[in-house]
Amino acid sequence: MDTIPPHSPHHILIPDQATSPSATEATIIELQSRLRDIQLAKTHNDVTEAIRKERTEMLLALRNILDAMKSEAASGSGGSGTGVAATNAKELERLRAENEELKKVNAKQAYRIEHLVRHLREELEKNEGKQ
Repeated sequence: MDTIPPHSPHHILIPDQATSPSATEATIIELQSRLRDIQLAKTHNDVTEAIRKERTEMLLALRNILDAMKSEAASGSGGSGTGVAATNAKELERLRAENEELKKVNAKQAYRIEHLVRHLREELEKNEGKQ
């Protein structure tokens, strides 16, 4: 077999023409096996990195939840029923205020739509009268 000099960065065995077909096939099979191993290792590394990233994100989310639970417990609303009721009452009041604001916005939007529709109809009637 001819070879590239050992000091070359591409030191690979190259079969010469005198090599039997079975030896060449064996070399090809071995190279294919090495290629599959390299591809499998790369896939493994990619999957490992994805899992590591997901675990990091999950850890951060769990830490945020833990911090929120600690702050609830520190504020006194974590374990007592009255604290939870007070929190729920505050949340209910906030939601009612938000609901009232949304009703006002909705009424303004409805008025604007009616105003635009009325003017569009008037313009259409004017255009139909001209024709």
